[in-house]
Amino acid sequence: DWIAFAGAARLLAHGSSCLYCSGPLAASEVAYIGRAVPPGLGYAMFLNPPPAALVLVPFAVLPPTLGFALFVAVSLVAIAAAFRLLTGLGCPPVPTLVGLAAVPAGLSLFIGQWAALLALALAAALWLAERRPLLAGLALSLLIVKPQYLWLVPLALLALRRYRILGGLALGAGLWAAASLALVGPAELLAWPKVVLQAGSGQLATTFGMPGLASEAGGIGVGYVSVAAATLLVVAGTLRFRERLRADPELAMATFVCLSILLSPHVFSQDLLLVAPALALAARRRPRVAVAAAAVVSLAFLPDLNLSSPNPLLGFLALATATAVVSVTLVGPASRGAPRASAEAALSSGTMFVA
Repeated sequence: DWIAFAGAARLLAHGSSCLYCSGPLAASEVAYIGRAVPPGLGYAMFLNPPPAALVLVPFAVLPPTLGFALFVAVSLVAIAAAFRLLTGLGCPPVPTLVGLAAVPAGLSLFIGQWAALLALALAAALWLAERRPLLAGLALSLLIVKPQYLWLVPLALLALRRYRILGGLALGAGLWAAASLALVGPAELLAWPKVVLQAGSGQLATTFGMPGLASEAGGIGVGYVSVAAATLLVVAGTLRFRERLRADPELAMATFVCLSILLSPHVFSQDLLLVAPALALAARRRPRVAVAAAAVVSLAFLPDLNLSSPNPLLGFLALATATAVVSVTLVGPASRGAPRASAEAALSSGTMFVA
C-alpha cells in the first residue's frame, strides 16, 4: 500500500495531477522502487483523496527505505498519542493497550497504511467532543482519508444533537474539497469516487465487511442491497435508542465508526485498528469483555502476519464481534464502572438538588 501512496505523492511533487490515472501512477511506482512489479501482482491504485498524497510528499521524496521508516515511526507515535488521549477519557489502560496493540495495528505498520494516524484523529475527536466540539468535528473530518470509517457518524451526531461537532465535520469536508480542487482540478477530483467504487466492487468478495460476506454468497448486487438494508436497520436503531446514545456520546461516536466499517464494502485487516477506541471506551463499563473482543480481533488476523490470503469469513466474524460488544455496551443497561461523563452528570444533578 505504501508504494501506491508514495507513487501518488511523487506525481504531485513533480507537478502532475493525474493521481488516479493507471499509467502515470504505475510509472511513478516503478521509478520509486527502482524495478518493475513482478508479474501477477499488478500496480496498486491510489484510493485516497488528493490532499492525502500532498501530506506524504516529504516522505516520498526521500530514499524509499528512509521515507517508509519515518512514516512507520510517525505511525507508532500516533498510536502512543491515541493511547494517552483515550486513557485521559477514563479508559482503563490494559484494555486500551490491548486494542491499540492488536494484530491489525502491526499489519497497518507493516504495509504502510493510514490506520494508526486515523486512530489518533478519532481519539482526538473523542477527547475534544466535550471540550472543543468544533475542533472535534475537524478532527473527525481527517477520517475522510478513508471515508468507509466515517459515513455513518453524521447519523450519530444528529441523534446526539451534537450540531457543533457536525458543523466542524462539514467545515473539514469543505476544506478537503477545496484543497482537492486546488491540487488536481475538477476532472481529476471526479475521477476519485469512480476509482474508489471500481476498487470496492472488484474487491468486494475478499473484504471483511458485511457486504463482502453477502457478495460472496449472492453476488455484487446482493452485497450492495445488504448495505442498504443494514443502513435502514441502523437508522431505526438510532431512533429507538437515541436517549441511551446521548448518555455516552463518546462511545456512541466510536461505535458508529465500527458500524461504518462493518457495513463498508472495502475493509481489510488494518482497518480494524479503528475499532480499538470503541473497545477502550466500552472497557469503562465492561473491561473484561472489551479485552476479550480485542483478543478475538488479534487471533482472527494472526494468519495474516505472513501476508497470506485473508479469510473473509474470519475477518467478518472478528469485526462483527467487536462491533456487537461496543453496541451492546452502548445501548445496554449501565453497569459498574460507568463512563466518567455519566458520573459527572449525576454529581452535577446532585449538586443542583442540594443548592
